[in-house]
Amino acid sequence: MQVLVADDDPAYLNLLTCLLEEWGFEVVAARDGMEAWAILQQSHAPLLAILDWMMPGLDGYEVCLKVRVAKGVITPYILLMTGSQRKEDLLKALVAGADDYLLKPFEPLDLKIRLRTAKRIVDLEEQLASNAIS
Repeated sequence: MQVLVADDDPAYLNLLTCLLEEWGFEVVAARDGMEAWAILQQSHAPLLAILDWMMPGLDGYEVCLKVRVAKGVITPYILLMTGSQRKEDLLKALVAGADDYLLKPFEPLDLKIRLRTAKRIVDLEEQLASNAIS
């Protein structure tokens, strides 16, 4: 399964890429929100996205908003990563369209658990879409 990873911090981008590839995911990397948004507008965009909240250009929050209101854009499962532990920020992220969030710094096991759930949801959504077409 392809996963979009968007983070302007090269260390986090590298860490996420290494972990995801080790766990069998194919990583599509973006270094900022504008690049992530461009990738998500492609016809075969990844169905799972991990977005850093704080990025130049568009931040992860703004990418969430754009994805949720755009017509004709594939709607991925979005995991928003943030260093903010303020409950109002986390609620704001979920209202913007993030499906889940993970606090930075994170434990790899926490990420793996969230990705397992995300993959299950994406697989079920694809199954439902396939059954609706049949």
